[in-house]
Amino acid sequence: MLWLFLPLIFTQPTLYPGGSTVQGTLFLDREAHVAGFFGQTFLIDNIPFIDIPDQLIQDVYYYRWTSIQRNIRYVMAGAGWMCTEFVQPVGYAKAFGTIDAAAGHHIDETRWLRSTHYADDYIELYTRGPADSVQYTQWILDAMNRRSMVTGNVEFLSAQLDDMKRMWHEWDFVFDKNVGLYYYKPVWDAQERSLPCYIADPNGTDPVLQNDGPDTFRPSHNAYMIANARAIARTADLAGNKSTEAEFDKLANVLEAAMFKHLWASEQKFFMDIIRPDNPDLTRLTGREQVGLFPYRFGIGLEESYAQPAVDAMFDSQGFMAPYGPTTLEIRDPWFMGEKPDGYCCYWNGMSWPYSTSHTLKSLAAIYRAGNTNVTTQQYYQYLWTYAKTQQNEGRPFVAESHYPFEDDWSANTANHSEHYDHSTNNDDVITGLLGILPQSDDSLIISPIVPDGWTYFAVENLPYHGHLITVIYDKDGSRYNQGSGLTVFVDGENVLNTEERYAEVSIPSAILPNLYPLVNIAANPSGPGNQYPKADATYTHAADFHYKAIDGVVYYDDVPDNRWSNIGSPNVNDTLTVTFARPRNISSVTLALLSNVGRGGSVDLPEKIEIYGSDGLLAAVGNSSELLANDRNEITFSETETDFVAVTLHRKARDVYVGVCELEVWAPPNRGPTYYAADAYLTGASTRVVRDSSTSSSSGAVVAVGPDSGAVSFPGVVSPDHGRFAMLTVGYRNGGGAAAELAVEVNHVPCANVSLAPTGGRYGTATVAVALAKDKNWVVLRWGDAKAGDAGIRIEYVKVPT
Repeated sequence: MLWLFLPLIFTQPTLYPGGSTVQGTLFLDREAHVAGFFGQTFLIDNIPFIDIPDQLIQDVYYYRWTSIQRNIRYVMAGAGWMCTEFVQPVGYAKAFGTIDAAAGHHIDETRWLRSTHYADDYIELYTRGPADSVQYTQWILDAMNRRSMVTGNVEFLSAQLDDMKRMWHEWDFVFDKNVGLYYYKPVWDAQERSLPCYIADPNGTDPVLQNDGPDTFRPSHNAYMIANARAIARTADLAGNKSTEAEFDKLANVLEAAMFKHLWASEQKFFMDIIRPDNPDLTRLTGREQVGLFPYRFGIGLEESYAQPAVDAMFDSQGFMAPYGPTTLEIRDPWFMGEKPDGYCCYWNGMSWPYSTSHTLKSLAAIYRAGNTNVTTQQYYQYLWTYAKTQQNEGRPFVAESHYPFEDDWSANTANHSEHYDHSTNNDDVITGLLGILPQSDDSLIISPIVPDGWTYFAVENLPYHGHLITVIYDKDGSRYNQGSGLTVFVDGENVLNTEERYAEVSIPSAILPNLYPLVNIAANPSGPGNQYPKADATYTHAADFHYKAIDGVVYYDDVPDNRWSNIGSPNVNDTLTVTFARPRNISSVTLALLSNVGRGGSVDLPEKIEIYGSDGLLAAVGNSSELLANDRNEITFSETETDFVAVTLHRKARDVYVGVCELEVWAPPNRGPTYYAADAYLTGASTRVVRDSSTSSSSGAVVAVGPDSGAVSFPGVVSPDHGRFAMLTVGYRNGGGAAAELAVEVNHVPCANVSLAPTGGRYGTATVAVALAKDKNWVVLRWGDAKAGDAGIRIEYVKVPT
């Protein structure tokens, strides 16, 4: 038995070391800025810190990083991270809880985290994984392109070119070739109960039509598609693919011309909706909606004749300007505050939606920087300040779905549903808008803040850019930061510029790229209890909690909503939380996100003692709770060992005090092939399950049994040995039937040839199929729909790529 009592590392594990050797500056008190928040080590290790004269905007800025933290989820080994909208899953979400409507907002925000892999993994769920990119309209490709200017990782972006083209063409089904525009129902433009819905059903006789709306040509959707096309063109240029660059430049230009022809209303001086059905003359609606302000952020309509009317409408008290605005429909419109036909939670008419405010702030910044209108720095600040004032609840920063325009209250905020709702940007608007950090496609950075003339100081510290840490401080008289007067820029802690101007262009050293293959969390299970591993169990679980929440990849420490295992009410002096793997794994640490809510009236506190066991007995012990961090991650290290389970025993401090774990993580080196085990894969199908069999591919004999229903085995993170060429994929299997079974093979959404699994009796054999693997990580899927497959006793061992 191995007895180890080793020092602990009480920080967010250094999972992604890209850029970790660079040094930043220490002008701001990081601990003071995040005091009072949970998960402080994540914040300290990842976010850029700011210092500005406006306390309201600053407080919301730091709070919004905590809302991002709550909504970042680890999916599974090979797939990595993603971002959600709802901290509690909703039924209409797609794979792993993804909802593409706000994915562009998520990418805009997370591009400023020091670890690039949160967004890298999330992007690849759409470009190569199972996330649905046509559920809602979106500008994911545009966000990917702009994010690459922050990371400087051109290789990552250009490797996605084929995937980006596929995502673009998935929208062909809603393109009207005669009009030259895309259409979609407003509900799938993320704006149910908006103006086209009421116009199409003014008397409320068709609840479905009034909720979803008719097929509509919208400025938002078409602007997204223009931006996405230009993102593909830029990516093709980076990849040296001139034909694709020319093709998508042309697509963008033709689509933009159609937008101006059909959606720009000269009489309204605004981009307007056109309802498609029964409208051969393409008559535009007369109501001006906030979606008409979205195109400007993508560089569409920045000339004075188009942009000045937009500015006028933004600051018109009968237009979009409201105390808690901007509103989603002009206040003067007859349908402003149109009645809901039922108790449905969300509607867009007359409300203030952070989703739309984010777009509008970016449009306002783009219009200001274009210099063709009379908009001022004070007006941009006014809009951002109003947004911060809106993001409040009971005197504290807070964000939910939508807000009343004239009342200090959220119009869509239901308990255990939309708290800390991640459907918008805020911090990207502070960084790129207010503080003027403008990423570039070369080794430079432009600083062009939009701050009020009266501000005497501002700072953004240790902002990640091209793998370096950038600090920008403005100190009018030099008294606040003691670095001289004016604007000063630091790169990796070195003073590289000082000027009395507020505008600067700075040269940046060559990009430092992150580790392409970071550690993976082999304890995460995105599906909960069922037929796949890892599995969770506990000696006692509070009735309102769930032991699977300790391995669902979600980490937050709130009481409402909650996400935890606890032993509240347990008769035991200690309880054990156990995670079992499908096959033995080599591990050297366990990370526990420990809950403590005794300071806020709860009964859960840090454990008095922790013991960690594996197959060989005790691996490590913590005997002093003062060494532990409350409401934060605690990494406990030990000598590497092979084990097929981790059992964590937590001892209570007192009879009426309990313990809780918000997440148990086991970080290990990734599997880079050439063999990828089916027992580790993502399984779908009610009867698809991990079983023990005569397979010798792993010491446990764990394989996947194909059920009689439709299902699939998905292997994320399959590393290509030779990008751009066909490879022979080997499938290890057993077929106990009398006939061959055909399995469809997909790679990164693209169907390949079927693989035929000939009968093997009671033995295991192999079959091969030619596939095209993209550069770096791939999603390889084996899919079946034949009920005979289950009857034949099909077992899948692994897939293997050539070395």
